[in-house]
Amino acid sequence: MYSPIKKVKNEMGRNRFFVFSRRLNREVRLYNSLQYDHWVLTESDISVMSYCERPLKINIPIAGKVVETVFDMWIKSESEEKFVFIRYSYEIDPDNKRSSEQAIEEMYAQKIWCAENNKTHCVLTEENIRYNPTIIANKKTLIPFFTPLSDIKPEVYELIYRSALNGPMTVRDLEKSIQSKNHPVIIRNSIFALILHGILTFNQDQDLLCGLTEVKLNV
Repeated sequence: MYSPIKKVKNEMGRNRFFVFSRRLNREVRLYNSLQYDHWVLTESDISVMSYCERPLKINIPIAGKVVETVFDMWIKSESEEKFVFIRYSYEIDPDNKRSSEQAIEEMYAQKIWCAENNKTHCVLTEENIRYNPTIIANKKTLIPFFTPLSDIKPEVYELIYRSALNGPMTVRDLEKSIQSKNHPVIIRNSIFALILHGILTFNQDQDLLCGLTEVKLNV
């Protein structure tokens, strides 16, 4: 398990994202919009068991000098554990005039350390993270509604599940079909939580989630 390494310089300013993770129950600090979008995908991925931003600083000798670098994210899922390096593609493309020598050196330093320590290293750019803006938008909508399945009221879960057995319907129609003494906000929040947990599903690749979005049981 890791704890975030604090970034002393440039802690405040433009393009900073200080967000609250309901999964980790703490604040997460991100230092550009690409890191933020990656966090959105990570926070909303139920297969992720734990993660940590800026988890580890390393110093690796490369070409006669020592390169200091901090991993952008450590992620532990059910199937693997990996360290993540996040940069815009132009930064690590040697053929691009806007490439960053420092970014390239840090990338290789991390690769070397991971190879020596038998760790998985993952390089992500905007091409990997932002391949579908609709998915990211939907994840941003869903994140505030995360709650463990065990915290969803059993009677509400049962009502939603039984109504969804009738086939695909819009979120609004699903809400209307449920006869409950619970407040409508609790019903809507529970529906969104069940989408996050994969119990309910919708065409998240193409449709923006709202009251008119068609959802169904994920069977």
